Amino acid sequence: MINTDYRLIHFNCARPFGEFNFENEFVRVFMAILPRIFADAEQFEGLRWHAHGVRRPDGEWRGMTNALPHPEGMGMPEICTMAVWTGIEALKEFSYSGRTHPPGMRRLATQLDRSHGASFVLWWAPRSQSFTLEDGWNKLMHLRKHGPTDEAFTLDHLKAQPAAA
Repeated sequence: MINTDYRLIHFNCARPFGEFNFENEFVRVFMAILPRIFADAEQFEGLRWHAHGVRRPDGEWRGMTNALPHPEGMGMPEICTMAVWTGIEALKEFSYSGRTHPPGMRRLATQLDRSHGASFVLWWAPRSQSFTLEDGWNKLMHLRKHGPTDEAFTLDHLKAQPAAA
């Protein structure tokens, strides 16, 4: 029986190489495919909620619609997504078998700076708990510092859903 007291949350970020402007191919392609991916996400049965934003190097969060212009010389921002899933299988289905997400991410994979460590984190949250993109960022920083724990884990180191409260 599925425990509905907890939900699976994922947070991921991407940092493209180069400057964060429309002259950068990654930024152009990424911003062009996002509306299609978001539309598919809205229709996907296993996804309950998703949010997106851009975290500047100074810690300021911007929405996707006002991420540009990005101050020249500020350094690359993190383009972030956080989502609530019905479970791990739903996350995997959308991410690896979906119509728009897999081909879009394959196209962009070689243009991502992965030098800062993990860019994807999972955790189980009580259904009543609310959270922000900054909370997701903090979970990712926890993962980078401590590795997979019950608080923050990865697809390669999954943690079981907590028992009902």
